[in-house]
Amino acid sequence: MLLFSAVSAWAQPGQDDARLGAARAQINRCEASAEALGRVRAREVNLAFARLAPFAEEVLARHRLETTITQGGRELHLRLLLRDLRDMPTPDGNPRTTYRTDVDTQAVLQDRRSAIASLWRVDEATVRAADRAYDIRVGESPDEPPRLIDPAEPAPLDGYDIRAIHADRYSGFAALVLQSRPGLPPHRIYAIAGTHVFEHTDFRGWASGLTFSRAQYVSDAALAMIAEAADYAASPDGGEVFITGQSQGGLSSQGLGFLVQSYLEEQGAPHRLVHVVSWGGTGAQEALARLVHERERGFPAALERHWAATNPDHAVAMRVWQSLTARWARVVPGQEMAHVAQVAAGMRVVGYFFEIDLFARAGTFPGTTFAFPTALMLPDHCEPLVLELVVGKAAGRLGVRLESHFLRGYRRAVERGALALARPAQPAKWQWVQALMAPLEMLGDFWLQNIFYDGEATTEAHWRDCRRAGHWVTMHNASCRQGWWPGCARVPAEPFWCLAR
Repeated sequence: MLLFSAVSAWAQPGQDDARLGAARAQINRCEASAEALGRVRAREVNLAFARLAPFAEEVLARHRLETTITQGGRELHLRLLLRDLRDMPTPDGNPRTTYRTDVDTQAVLQDRRSAIASLWRVDEATVRAADRAYDIRVGESPDEPPRLIDPAEPAPLDGYDIRAIHADRYSGFAALVLQSRPGLPPHRIYAIAGTHVFEHTDFRGWASGLTFSRAQYVSDAALAMIAEAADYAASPDGGEVFITGQSQGGLSSQGLGFLVQSYLEEQGAPHRLVHVVSWGGTGAQEALARLVHERERGFPAALERHWAATNPDHAVAMRVWQSLTARWARVVPGQEMAHVAQVAAGMRVVGYFFEIDLFARAGTFPGTTFAFPTALMLPDHCEPLVLELVVGKAAGRLGVRLESHFLRGYRRAVERGALALARPAQPAKWQWVQALMAPLEMLGDFWLQNIFYDGEATTEAHWRDCRRAGHWVTMHNASCRQGWWPGCARVPAEPFWCLAR
């Protein structure tokens, strides 16, 4: 997340022409397809795999690949040929990444607790759903509902209908709810947007990222969505729930999955399986353990009072939050990490990552992580990297490493059948990140408050909410009931905030 901030500093508004230079040059070199391979250095990758999961042949049959599959005894062996890839320098993975032989890939990726026969199909759909969640926009006025824009490159979501959009104006949380159409096993995908870095830059997401996404998954909008997801999982007419996201959205998906499962267990009602599908190996277990220990959302009391007076989701959110904190109050102090792991065991929690991804080294993942071969992420010979689109120059090894974290890299890999080749692995970890989590969370909370007080809290729409409440506070007066009292009225020439009481 901190590296995201540094990279995004290169993507300043008004520099589009300059930034697109390398991308345009790459595309121009490839326009004449008949001559392209003669002008652009391309390569092919020949990958061999053994001991594939039994469903690997089924997965690869859906993708346009040159594959040779053989069976030796009960093992599947595969040779995969990828042609016309860009000849790019590929960084080495961290030697401390551990590939596990004690995990049954079939048992995890095709969990028998699920009523869905081919779970990998839904996992593939989640990467497209997570991509689409980035197209959620929140209106300028609190009266405007969140909306979904038409992306420049639509992500197909065949077999699903949009059920709802959830968004929180304070933390930047945004989620898209998709429900399977008749003909598919009943289920919903709750896709959560990650940090907006290059386009539609939103500093609320950056600040929430410093809290390891806690500020988003405990927001009013997220808690209301948790109640909705839990009701669907427990309803006789409902189905299984998949919570997904990439990068910070992957952290949010872990937090939301943990809260949904905890809420369902506290209610004690029978329910269908809850899944977490995280794109990226960054782990939220330490942040969740701290949440269980502290049992605090982390928002100032003045903001909680304001939302109670103005936010229609607040009552439902507090009902969910009180149920969760009642459960956490029974956790023995010092056993918070074990409690998170115990709750996660009641779900199917999987994370997919490339071992060259730097962000996979932060935090402990509360489930099973699977590594993809790095070559599956490489673009074809005519396709620029995301970083090249942004900075307008050759990206080198850093660009390839970042591509392994971006959704574009995951979509490219999944479209090449990556789920058939996923191997259980434990990412190398940065131990120093854990020591920084608490101060980073405090910094993120402080940043969020400043964004709010300097921005949304000064708008006319926000002031209307304060006046509707009939009693509010401002930076100039601690008790306002009439706008004409000194310091109680909005002055556009000197914008300052109000909070309803």
